[in-house]
Amino acid sequence: MRTFEIIAFSEKDQWNDIVKSFATHDVYYLNEYVSAFRYTNDGKPLLLYYHGDAMHLCYVVQQSDLAESVKFSGLLQQGKYYDWSTPYGYGGPLTDCYDEKEMSDFFKLLNGYCRANNIVTQFIRFHPLLQNQRTFEIFCDLRRFKNTVFIDTCDIATIYTNMDSKSRNLVRKAQKNKIEIITDRSKEAKAAFLDSYKSTMQRHNAAEYYYFNQLFFDDLSLNLAEYYTLFSAKLNGKIISSAIVMHCNGNLHYHLAASLREYMHLAPNNLLLFSAACWAAENGYTRFHLGGGVGIEDSLFSFKKSFNKNGLLDFYIGRSVFCKEIYQELLDIRTAANSDFNPHNNHLIQYRA
Repeated sequence: MRTFEIIAFSEKDQWNDIVKSFATHDVYYLNEYVSAFRYTNDGKPLLLYYHGDAMHLCYVVQQSDLAESVKFSGLLQQGKYYDWSTPYGYGGPLTDCYDEKEMSDFFKLLNGYCRANNIVTQFIRFHPLLQNQRTFEIFCDLRRFKNTVFIDTCDIATIYTNMDSKSRNLVRKAQKNKIEIITDRSKEAKAAFLDSYKSTMQRHNAAEYYYFNQLFFDDLSLNLAEYYTLFSAKLNGKIISSAIVMHCNGNLHYHLAASLREYMHLAPNNLLLFSAACWAAENGYTRFHLGGGVGIEDSLFSFKKSFNKNGLLDFYIGRSVFCKEIYQELLDIRTAANSDFNPHNNHLIQYRA
């Protein structure tokens, strides 16, 4: 019997049992990961689960009331229209025994549910390590967004070989500068990370979204404790660079990072990433995903690419429009409210531009 279910965030055990039943599951799908994002105004976390005759499928979305969006402030009544987005990071479908006919059946059930509940669209950030956009490519609109980078952490020799010469030299430079890398989740280490994270976001003029609040970090520290390690670079007892590195089911992820500008000439970040990659190899993790840059090609992307010249992955985003007539209504509302709004903009979800 084919079934389509929506699993609520409160059903933690059922949620994680479903996710972990997929061989390719990763940290981004776990209940513990999405927990902190309840404090980022991204919407209500939900797990979509399809159980077909042969194929099983699940992925995580966050449901937002469009009336609560800044773009529609005062323009919509609450509880009228919603949309879905996969959480910050990477997501999209985990699939077991892919079957095109059953995937078509899933999308029919999905469309029916969303139309009945005024869920206008879904926006998906697919998972570069899984390349799972392939399972949705004939069922939703896809766009190749940019590249991300991963390090092959099968062993330390491979890590070192795949780095470019400049990156290897910078690791040696940091070591000569007597920078040490520690894993420490003490209260002091977490406080140092938070302080430098805020200053890092300010230094890079980051969008307001990335200034995660204290509730977010408290929740992450509590609920994701089993799945992350805080790596810190220290010089003369002072933490000068830190990174939250998540780990699950054979994969590491470079999640959030921070550093003190005045020490960057000593290359602490190079040594930190190299040390985290070696930690991965020593602990049985075979891939360390670094993500991409802020833009398509920038200094952050170049920094990450220097750790594996052969480690580029395609990162895709995608959308489904479930309610075309409401989608057009939302574009019309934005156009009427703001003369500068272009309804033909290049965003996948154009009414959110």
